[in-house]
Amino acid sequence: MIDPRVKLKNPIIAAILAYLVPGLGHLYQGRNVKAAIYFFCIMGIFTWGCSLGEAKAVYLRWDSAQGQPKTRTAGFIAQAGIGMVAIPAYVQFNRYVSQFEKENSNQTSGAVLETIDADFTGMFHHKGTGEHGPVTGRITGQRVVGQYGYGHEFTGSFVGKTPEGRDVKATLNGSTNAGSLKLGPIVTGLDDVTLTELTLKRQTPHYSGSERRFYARIVDEESRIQDLGVLEGTIPRSSTNHVLAPLSDEAMQHLHGRLGKYYELALVYTWIAGLLNVLAIWDALQGPAYGYGDEKHDEPEAEKKDAAPTAPAAA
Repeated sequence: MIDPRVKLKNPIIAAILAYLVPGLGHLYQGRNVKAAIYFFCIMGIFTWGCSLGEAKAVYLRWDSAQGQPKTRTAGFIAQAGIGMVAIPAYVQFNRYVSQFEKENSNQTSGAVLETIDADFTGMFHHKGTGEHGPVTGRITGQRVVGQYGYGHEFTGSFVGKTPEGRDVKATLNGSTNAGSLKLGPIVTGLDDVTLTELTLKRQTPHYSGSERRFYARIVDEESRIQDLGVLEGTIPRSSTNHVLAPLSDEAMQHLHGRLGKYYELALVYTWIAGLLNVLAIWDALQGPAYGYGDEKHDEPEAEKKDAAPTAPAAA
């Protein structure tokens, strides 16, 4: 029975507010103590879980790669209970899937997929000049649909400097079909940005959300055919393209291997936080589970005596 002394105002509005932000619906109802308890406890558990998982424990995957079984993050159903904090993960999932659908669908050869104008950090190797080593600078160019509407190609240029201050310029060209272009996805939680071509020693795989892998061939400026070397490194990925974005299968395995039990704990904490907020939403909608009118009243002593059985008379 709902306690009539608890003013729920409009329960539907309160429930919606409680879903969007833990405790907000209770604040709307004037139940300030409960609002504070729900907000700090639920958001505290959720934030702690996110920190354990390096902010990569909350994301949605409900898709399948060609020839592969579906990848499903069923735990997101529980995480979604936290409300507004988790809602962007659904948007990121749709962006994540659509970028691959766009690249793999039948398109006109030469159609622009992406214009790149970004800072670059990495390694430079030019066969003609003998220049080899780290460089920083800027890459400009376009990624387009490849020939016959398959794969994609990049054409652009690089202008930068070596650590010693020498100027470096190069014309870039690459194709995914020929293996001369490797470019990380625009939207993803983590990207493998390990240098593979221009380092002599074997490196530990390096994954980053804020960095995007870039690898392309240096070609002759006029013919754009002659292979003169390689540019390999990273360009930035904005936070809007990696926060709450899905992880690839390889990146997910990397996180599990590197964080171990902490990643499992991150998932559990975020699941618990989402489920706790579901209970808070119900409390905002229906009020306290036990309230005024649910008390059990003791029977008067007189009634107890009257109801007591009498002993049979002696024969």
